[in-house]
Amino acid sequence: MMTVLVTGVADGVELEALRSCIHTGPHFRIVAHTHDADVALAQARVLLPDIAVVTLHRPDAQGERDRRTLVRALRSFDPPTGIILRRDPHEAAEAISPGLEPVQGAIHEVRRADLDALHHALVAIGRRRASCNIDPAAH
Repeated sequence: MMTVLVTGVADGVELEALRSCIHTGPHFRIVAHTHDADVALAQARVLLPDIAVVTLHRPDAQGERDRRTLVRALRSFDPPTGIILRRDPHEAAEAISPGLEPVQGAIHEVRRADLDALHHALVAIGRRRASCNIDPAAH
């Protein structure tokens, strides 16, 4: 089973849609959820999730820095946490920062409302981790 940390989404309809998508199959389970990047990092240090679904929750410079810091920290774990970065439709599709470019099975970017792409990314990361294949984005 792959454990999933969800961050950047407030309680409500969007979170329930995410939960429903993630729990569609028996292989993925949300182990923690928070709206705050600092709390997410604290939870991740204890739970060591396989996958983190990260959504920008403050569309400003500080929110972007928080997201970048969180993703870098998650990728520094051993083994590195797989990342699914959910972007708003107006956000440019560019790497969150150098060294954090999308890599199949390690770092994926999806549009916020695209639950099919989210599920595809979950499966891709799950397959890479289940195969014990070295995660190239972490080295």
